[in-house]
Amino acid sequence: MTISNGLVNVIQILVKSCRKENISIVLMGGIAVSFYSRPRATYDIDGIVYIRENDIGEFLDTLDEEGFKYNKKTPINTIHNLPFLTLFYRKDKIYVDLFLAKNEFQKGIIERAKRIKFGKMMIDIISPEDLVLLKLQAGRERDTEDVRNIIYENFKTLDFKYLKKWAKRLGVKIFLDDEIKSMLTKRKAEHTKLGV
Repeated sequence: MTISNGLVNVIQILVKSCRKENISIVLMGGIAVSFYSRPRATYDIDGIVYIRENDIGEFLDTLDEEGFKYNKKTPINTIHNLPFLTLFYRKDKIYVDLFLAKNEFQKGIIERAKRIKFGKMMIDIISPEDLVLLKLQAGRERDTEDVRNIIYENFKTLDFKYLKKWAKRLGVKIFLDDEIKSMLTKRKAEHTKLGV
């Protein structure tokens, strides 16, 4: 996983800030994609946190002290019914989107996260299954490409039972089935070509 020094610095500060407030943070987005499949350029940080409503103010104060800026009038916005906080770390000119886990699936992302070594510290990143599900929900062209790469690179270790269960509950099963079918066809063609 190759990422810029600025991103590394901001991730370390962000994770330390969360730990200071006893808040679980799981990294997602391009950083997680680069861990599970072919690395791609990413210039911002996406994460998900679980935080109680009455702890948000104190958390924002800690982030402010650490150099993160945010819209103080309306710090929390919403996309796809998921509240999030946008931060900007001025020194390294890096944006951070922190999603606030609310429902069963979102809280499960934090519980299922994988702990990895990142420089000199351990961080939590989203599981490949949950990353696929989030990207199927987003449905942009880049997300679809990421889904294909993640499934291809992790085909033998993915929990497809879990994937299918949540894809159905999240309303994206038809898209997951299509990607799995395409991947099986691609793998079969590669094996035929290799004479396996």
